[in-house]
Amino acid sequence: MKRQLSWTMVGVFSVLIGGTPLLAADRPSTDDSRSKGSQGVQTPGSTPQTGDEASTKDAEWVRGKLLKTADGLYTVETSPGTQISVRTGSNTKYEADYKGVEGDWVAALVSPDMHLETLKKATPAYTVEGSVLNVDKEFFVVKDSAGKEIRLNIGNDTKFQGAHKVGDRVRAEFTPDGKALSIKPTQPPVGPPGA
Repeated sequence: MKRQLSWTMVGVFSVLIGGTPLLAADRPSTDDSRSKGSQGVQTPGSTPQTGDEASTKDAEWVRGKLLKTADGLYTVETSPGTQISVRTGSNTKYEADYKGVEGDWVAALVSPDMHLETLKKATPAYTVEGSVLNVDKEFFVVKDSAGKEIRLNIGNDTKFQGAHKVGDRVRAEFTPDGKALSIKPTQPPVGPPGA
């Protein structure tokens, strides 16, 4: 399930407001409850999830800037120009009763079915998942699934989980100015392309 979440998050992290979706056609189609918006953007199903179907153990933390909240749907910018949309439910936990303010930086625990399990205020940071294109003493270049290259500056504070080389898939958290906070390995998306 964790690999499916990563694939789904990369696909849904595409633009929700006025842009082209990432991997909407290439994402494995295992859930018919998802619907395409008027611009072909993958969004959670129209029925809010209660959280009962969501599995906390398979959920992943995502960091970014809260762009919009409306009718139980939260839109978070996970990296510049890339967003996800997650639905709240009766079991959504709001740390310290923080329900989000547009423009705030947040950390969200998101289940594989794109249900918002936990929301909390966070320090400014984005999340990206993709393939390593270049590794240097001072930086990493990661290419996300949409083909966007993101240069991550490496510092003494960067937390590494494992060693990474060109071609590896990684998940990285980074500040808005490009400083890498953490880099860890991740699994490639599941399912055949175009499924």
